[in-house]
Amino acid sequence: MKKIHELGNVLSSFFSSKPATALLSVLFALVIWFTISINVYPSTPVRFYQLPLQIDLTGTAAQASGLSVVSCDVETVNVELVGNRSQVGRLTEEDLVVYAELENINSAGEYDLNLNVQANNGITFQVDKIVPATAKVKLDKIETRTFNVTADLPNIKVASGHILNSDEVVCEPATIDITGPAAQLDAIGKVSAYYDRSMELDSSYQGYTNQVKLYTENGSLVDSEGLDIPTTNFQISIPVLTQKTLPLTYNLIGCPSNFDQDWLRERLSLSEETITLASRTGANFANEDWAVEDVVRLSDIDLDYSAKLKISAEEDLINLSGIQEVTLTLDNTGLAKKNFTVSSDNISVINAPVNYDFSLVTRQLEITVIGSEEQLASLTADDIIITVDLRSYNADQDSASFIWNSSISFYQKDRLWATGSYTVTLERQEQETADTTEQE
Repeated sequence: MKKIHELGNVLSSFFSSKPATALLSVLFALVIWFTISINVYPSTPVRFYQLPLQIDLTGTAAQASGLSVVSCDVETVNVELVGNRSQVGRLTEEDLVVYAELENINSAGEYDLNLNVQANNGITFQVDKIVPATAKVKLDKIETRTFNVTADLPNIKVASGHILNSDEVVCEPATIDITGPAAQLDAIGKVSAYYDRSMELDSSYQGYTNQVKLYTENGSLVDSEGLDIPTTNFQISIPVLTQKTLPLTYNLIGCPSNFDQDWLRERLSLSEETITLASRTGANFANEDWAVEDVVRLSDIDLDYSAKLKISAEEDLINLSGIQEVTLTLDNTGLAKKNFTVSSDNISVINAPVNYDFSLVTRQLEITVIGSEEQLASLTADDIIITVDLRSYNADQDSASFIWNSSISFYQKDRLWATGSYTVTLERQEQETADTTEQE
């Protein structure tokens, strides 16, 4: 009892002191200020910094249209919220969600979207300030497309006398699947496996690379950021061919044995003098020239002669010149043409079967002769020799009366030829055998 009385005296003495009076005054002031603040100023601002922006398409028209977020120029925002101080005072960064307003967006494109904030715990407030207030958001459909892959060989060179056949460069695998925004995929015109090794080749070669470059149709590089390009090890087969330029020539047939072909060839000219070919083996270049596919018959050449000749093609060769045909033309300067009537006395039959006799039905032929003016001026009908060669005649199959081709030559004239074709008619008879039986 005495102790309680003594405690009361101590407290009475404490509260009657000046320090105690000052402390009590401060406490009462705080209580009064808090009470007034709650009743007079029920709302208060709060600030949050570097809140992450979340763009959720769930349940939106954009999601229903198959769109996805491709890019956004805002990552975090600073906000100032106003609300009941007893409520907003309890908010933390984890309670707040910053979002973009996506109403009624259903097509691909780039949009400036308003940003807003809400609490995930049900606390309500007003957004007094949000910085930045908008975000540039790009939406598009995410697709996967298959592209053909070609080899890009910027630093590959070939040795002299060889060529890299770019049309037959093989890249394996030949395709690649790329995933990304549809608009970005639309910009891709070419996909290349980029082989950056430097070398000079004189034979075929195989290289490997996993570098991929994307180009537009115009050859500009496509930005691959945002695209999913799988890492692929490409095998590139590089065919190196032997290349050679050869003079073009032609086969002249049907010439008499004494005919001066060199003299005539000097007057015949091809529209293309050379052709460039490429060979995978080089074996086709043993010849020093390249003959066209079509032959030239001497009897077809007239004074106004001009003929198109096809270029021969072989499986192992590539025609780098791209020439498919050439024109052969005659320069008729110093040439003349004249007609002659040749009798059967100048027609000879050779290589006839020995068991038969052959007689000429044709008694004369009209022959058109072309050639050197000088030689033609001195030519007579008696100088024209018509030969009928029956080497291929078959008595079992051919009739007894028949028409046969003949060849024309000239006595001591090497720069003349007959133009056109000439035939003669012959008859066949069996040879009579003599009766050699001796009578006794």
